[in-house]
Amino acid sequence: MTIDHFGIAALYSNEQARLKRKLQRQGLSASSADDAVQDAFLRLLRFSGADIQNERAYINRVAETVASNTLRKNRRGAAVIDPCAEVDENVADAAPLADARIISQEQLTALEAAISELPTRCREVLLLHKYEDLSYAEIAAHLGIAKNTVMVHMVKALARLRACLQEQ
Repeated sequence: MTIDHFGIAALYSNEQARLKRKLQRQGLSASSADDAVQDAFLRLLRFSGADIQNERAYINRVAETVASNTLRKNRRGAAVIDPCAEVDENVADAAPLADARIISQEQLTALEAAISELPTRCREVLLLHKYEDLSYAEIAAHLGIAKNTVMVHMVKALARLRACLQEQ
C-alpha cells in the first residue's frame, strides 16, 4: 500500500517516542536517537510513493540501520588517537631522515624528467589517468580516441618510464 503524508504524520506521532527509547537502549545518546528517528522518517517521506507493505516494520528497520551506522561511525571516531593523551618521548620520529628526503627528491626529479620526455599523447594519457584519476573510457572520450588506443599509450608510457628509471 502506498503511504500518504497524513499517514506518515500519524505514524510519527505514534512511533517516534518508542523508537527513540529503543535506539537509546541500543547505545545512542538522546540527541543521536532523535536524529536517527527523524532521518528514518525523512527516508520514509522520500519513498512515500513506493509500495511499502508494513510501514511500522519499515520505519523500525530504517531506524535500526541509521542507529547502527551512527554507532559504527562513533566507534571509528573514538578509535582515533586521543589528542589529550600523553606523548611518549621515547617514540622515534616518523619523519624521514634528511638523506631519505634527498633521495626521494632526486627520484621525484628523475620521474618528472622521464615524464617530460614521453611522447605527447603518452604523457597526456598517463597524467590524465594517474594524476586526474580518469578511467580509460573517460580519457578516450576526453581525447577523442578509442579506449584501446588509450591502453596502448598507457602501456608505452609505463614501459618507457620503467626503462628510463632503471637506467638511473
